Amino acid sequence: NDRQMFLGENPTPDELLRRSQLIAHETAHMWFGDFVTMKWFDDVWTKEVFANYFAARMVEPLYPTINHQLNRLKTYTTAALNEDRTLGATSIRQELDNLQNAGLIYGQTIYNKAPIVMDKMVEIMGEEPFRKGIQEYLTTYAYGNATWPELIEILDRYTPEDLASFSDTWVHTKGMARIDFTLNDNNLTITQHDTFERGVCWTQRFDCLIILENGNTQEVEVELRDESHTIALSEGVVAVLPNSDGRGYGLFVPDAKSIAWIESNINKIEDDITRQSLIMTLNECYEWGLLEGERWLRFMLGHLPKEKNYLIASTIVGYLTKPMINSGTEAEEALLWEIATLNDSSALRRRALVALAEVAISERIIEQIYNLWLNEGASFDVNDAMTIALELAIRMPDKQAEIIAEQRQRITNGDNLRKFDYISPATTPDIEARNALFTWLLEPENRRTEPWAKATLALLNHHTRQQEALAYIYPGLEELKRVQRTGDIFFPRNWAGGLLGGHYSAEAVAEVERFLANNPDYPTLLKNKILQATHR
Repeated sequence: NDRQMFLGENPTPDELLRRSQLIAHETAHMWFGDFVTMKWFDDVWTKEVFANYFAARMVEPLYPTINHQLNRLKTYTTAALNEDRTLGATSIRQELDNLQNAGLIYGQTIYNKAPIVMDKMVEIMGEEPFRKGIQEYLTTYAYGNATWPELIEILDRYTPEDLASFSDTWVHTKGMARIDFTLNDNNLTITQHDTFERGVCWTQRFDCLIILENGNTQEVEVELRDESHTIALSEGVVAVLPNSDGRGYGLFVPDAKSIAWIESNINKIEDDITRQSLIMTLNECYEWGLLEGERWLRFMLGHLPKEKNYLIASTIVGYLTKPMINSGTEAEEALLWEIATLNDSSALRRRALVALAEVAISERIIEQIYNLWLNEGASFDVNDAMTIALELAIRMPDKQAEIIAEQRQRITNGDNLRKFDYISPATTPDIEARNALFTWLLEPENRRTEPWAKATLALLNHHTRQQEALAYIYPGLEELKRVQRTGDIFFPRNWAGGLLGGHYSAEAVAEVERFLANNPDYPTLLKNKILQATHR
């Protein structure tokens, strides 16, 4: 977490907030993890969810200008959805047969989905009953061990709601709901399906914003307790905007008419939370194959220069990577270049430039980034400058050595220099040298600084090298068991991400499937890390 703790000279608002949240998270473990400890690591998530939950309450008053509900949507919900839509999705509470595998339980589901579920539970109970229940829990199990069912038993006494049933779905079941919205004769039908097709009903509440022909709007609260729910609306409905308050969690699928309205009118929506939630809704539709990549790119690049809220803008920048790699054109890269160089927000310019450097493929745009880095790169944030230099070195093989040498002499911090020297060999255009570097990474003693090893592996498997890097997938997956045995608890996930994150092809998926087919008894927790990192 060094980059999260030690920021550059001009940190963005979300970087400052993330650092404070990290410190508060670890502080909260004094109570949840130390004062009361789980009995076994299948409940490791309980200490993490409370650390995040109470960290938010410590930190948010320190940043009064930030919309914290919006930030929770941007961080917790976005990250949770990213993992929950994969074939490696897991329940929050997972079975653990052996303590040596405890590190494999950690992931976005524990750190990010669990706080969302906790908020839903507090909403059901009410703040004060929840506070009293938590106080009883801490008092009852002080300096001892407790399980999640024991906590639920306490909390259940403070509410008439059936928290045990709520927990069965949200804590013990993997995946999420797909929620479809159909308008027929001013009757809105909301139909819920489980994404794993198990007939699970995900009880939850959220608002829908109804757009009327006369220009007025109508806010409707939806409480889903069964598979289908119908609401009578006013006449003259133009569009139904689902989850307009961001409370809901899942794949929300608006009808085609409403998607078109969102695309044309997103700038007219003044409420930041609603805009953020709708953009997230469209991204999920894209990720699930319900919205074409070219259309999604046109919408994002059209709206991004007009977005005044930096948190929303940075969310959009984060969403650009996959569709730009798979569907982007030089014209779309040029639009992102304009944002990266002309936007009024310096924080957004910085984010957009790094994002463009990571996805650019057109020679003209690459040359423009190179000229900017060459002439002004010495004034960049050091981490941004290193990232851009590494990306340019891969794309400009004739200038690779020159770029690496120039960036190297600009680095004044010894730790940063050692990091750059470790990672930069992965940019070489020499395939034999890259093969040798990959083989070198397979030895545990060569990857002791794991974030550097992950970054090196990711460059070897860069999206511009997908065909050449296919040969790394199978041996890289074979190494994963040893990565777990010799590395930090987060390293298996990061190794799988570095190995597979740049691969978007059907051939790469086939390599993953071949490995899993040849290893039918492969440990489930490790298999999930592989599937979470695989693009489909």
